[in-house]
Amino acid sequence: MRRTILHRTVLLSAGLFPVWCALGQGFDLNDDAYITLTYAKNLAAGRGFVFNHPPATLGTTTPLLALAVGALGALLRNSVPVDTLAVWLTTAAWIAAGWTVFCFRRVWGLTDASGLVAALAVLFGGWTGPLGVLGSEAFLFHFLLILALSLHLAGRDLAAGVTVGWLSLTRGEGVVALGVIGVSLVGQWSATAQNAAEQNRHAARLLRRFGWSALGFGVVCVLWVFYAYRTFGHILPVTLAAKQTQAALGWPSFTHELVNSWWRHWGGSASGYPLLSPWWLLVGLGLATAVRSRRQWLVWLVWLGGYVGGYVVLGVAGYWWYQVPLFLALQLLFALGLVTVFEHLSCSGAAGCRRLGLTVATLGLLWSMAASARAVVAYQGDWRATTYRALAAWFRTQAQPTDRIAFHEVGYLGFYSGRPVVDLCGLTTPEVLPHFARRDFAWPLQMLSPEWYVASPTWDLLPALRHSGWFDVAYRRVAILPAPGGGELQIFQRVRTEEAGAP
Repeated sequence: MRRTILHRTVLLSAGLFPVWCALGQGFDLNDDAYITLTYAKNLAAGRGFVFNHPPATLGTTTPLLALAVGALGALLRNSVPVDTLAVWLTTAAWIAAGWTVFCFRRVWGLTDASGLVAALAVLFGGWTGPLGVLGSEAFLFHFLLILALSLHLAGRDLAAGVTVGWLSLTRGEGVVALGVIGVSLVGQWSATAQNAAEQNRHAARLLRRFGWSALGFGVVCVLWVFYAYRTFGHILPVTLAAKQTQAALGWPSFTHELVNSWWRHWGGSASGYPLLSPWWLLVGLGLATAVRSRRQWLVWLVWLGGYVGGYVVLGVAGYWWYQVPLFLALQLLFALGLVTVFEHLSCSGAAGCRRLGLTVATLGLLWSMAASARAVVAYQGDWRATTYRALAAWFRTQAQPTDRIAFHEVGYLGFYSGRPVVDLCGLTTPEVLPHFARRDFAWPLQMLSPEWYVASPTWDLLPALRHSGWFDVAYRRVAILPAPGGGELQIFQRVRTEEAGAP
């Protein structure tokens, strides 16, 4: 009992690290996170699932986070800013992920002490590189993924299926977890005795288990389909098609970024040789342990294969946050590697070896925590935050509440201006997407005729817009503001019909 109290006290104390990370990250979130939070803000205000104006659109990859933050905002009567709620909600999810590993330590084949080590590895290893992911869906996804697979291994099949349903509404690739459960059950069947009658009985039992998980998943799906069809007319976010279109237009792909960039920054540096990092060495040891003696941990290898394979086949653009689910799953294999060393040394009869095991576990956790802490300290928020807030503030004073603003990065602009936005990339304005895919970048301005257009040096469309001369007749430049990273944001206003026709 005393040891249990000690373990829980240590876990409670370790939860202060994610809290410190949240405070260190601040609230200059990534622009894409503010797309989701704009939906949440409108939900909290009772305006529905809209991006500041009707009709409702599903322009966020993570409808569950938008609904959860919106509901929390409404419950608190909008007394707390929505982005603040999102940061602390996802911080709580990070902490819950660590506690889930500890609470289900038996199904993962861990002792109390080993479960504590693994849970601490989850709590200390949440960041990869100088990325700010709190406030986005990354840790909510991680928590629900750990919970779903833990429930599966514990034999709570219906609950596991329901959790996979929630996971899929957090990010669509969560559906891969249902496949992981299926592969896990097949693996359990193949490991049974070779007696045919016994295998048939075992197969029938495992098939019933998968049926219960599929039922739980199906219940969530049916509820979502009913809501989504009534609200949007479809069930899938348009973000997948947008990211595929961006990759087709030449943006770096998921495969390119994974192979050439992301993995090199995971787990801390090793003097220019990433694979010699203690983090990667322990990931490899954890994988070897899973293959040799703790087969239930192979679900993480199956998950990694399904996740990477799915994104490679889909051919999406390589946005940096797509690496986070990979890193967090590998962090669990790192935890298993650390546990393996800890248990091997601690099981020795010599007191010195037990102390060495504790020392190695402590040093491994500190290595992981130091890598995360350095990333938090290095992160300065979204580099566009200051200029995009200023842009939104300009429109709050200069544009009418019903004026539409055309721009290609709509998160900060939509969240802080409160004005209708025409998304030139098609995420929140889905009718733009097929024209974006054909490189018809002028279509949104020509056919939708927004009252304002913002030209940015990061995606300069002005030469294409001015090619046939129509743009300079329809729009005039009225203001210039600083652009992120230097240069100018040029603000154009649509010329009124009577002005355009005047002699």
